[in-house]
Amino acid sequence: MVEFALVLPVFLLLLLIAVDFGRLFFTYIQVNNAAREGAHYAAKSPTDNLGIAARVGLEANTQAQRGAQSPLTTTASCADNLDASVACSSAAAGVGRGNTIRVNVSQPFTFFTPLINGFFNNNLVLNASATATVLDYAAAPGATSPPGACPLPTATFTITVTGLSIFVDPSASRPNSGLCNISGYNWSWGDGFSAVGTATGNTYPDLPLDPLDLESGPGYLVAGTYIVTLQTTNQAGSATATQSVTVGSVPTPPPCTKPIASFTYSSDKKVFTFRDASTVVDPIHCGIATWAWDFGDGTLGNAQNPPPVTYGTSSSHTVTLTVTNSAGPSVTYSHSQ
Repeated sequence: MVEFALVLPVFLLLLLIAVDFGRLFFTYIQVNNAAREGAHYAAKSPTDNLGIAARVGLEANTQAQRGAQSPLTTTASCADNLDASVACSSAAAGVGRGNTIRVNVSQPFTFFTPLINGFFNNNLVLNASATATVLDYAAAPGATSPPGACPLPTATFTITVTGLSIFVDPSASRPNSGLCNISGYNWSWGDGFSAVGTATGNTYPDLPLDPLDLESGPGYLVAGTYIVTLQTTNQAGSATATQSVTVGSVPTPPPCTKPIASFTYSSDKKVFTFRDASTVVDPIHCGIATWAWDFGDGTLGNAQNPPPVTYGTSSSHTVTLTVTNSAGPSVTYSHSQ
């Protein structure tokens, strides 16, 4: 029993250290995956530092381990095809061969075991980086253009609709071969989302959905008409084309019918207050537009609920109301008092 009591603390310490290094290993994987996700996003938006950091943070939060500390630091740097540094604002567009962008991610890590944490002076930082080619190619200072001048690309596409899903086919865009071949097909779906496409076409939404691929979008959630935009890029620059597409079934409202005029009234001696009580079948699409009152004493009104009317004599007066919507005027409603 004495030996067991002596061995147990050592065993528990070793177990805790093993757990700590397991957490360290998974955090290392998390940081590397976050860097790769950031580079994937940066390839399309090399100057969107906030977007790059948000994508890195999303991946890190998805796989986060206890012990991974804030702040999660993200930096990006760009280089030409000769590995010379260039500003990321210059990494897109232009003529020539392509540039790259490197996303660097660092995150502090704390061990549960004080002994191990002290070994690293309480300052262990995990670092990872990933590199991607900027999809809108740019010229490096020493790059050489292919023989002959490349023409600007053309952008054209067809759309096939199935319910709330569409298939876009850009294969008629040119040039589609040779040194001046289109290098990028970038789609904007008209619902706030975008995606990088292929020369043979893409389906939106691209099933099965990747919950981490935020920029590709969940697909059209409601029936309606959307503006789809294609941008094609090659060494000479870019071109765009747009089309409107209607997905799902958009119900057509029924034709308007004329309203039915009516009103109520109350009185205090010679003072009468009239209130509109007219009805219409479809008040959203066919609402009443005008009210025409005749108070029977020579005065008229066009308010929905006119101000009180004072009659100077005790004789009877006939009040009439006609209301009108886009279908036309109602039958006149009248009441004597």
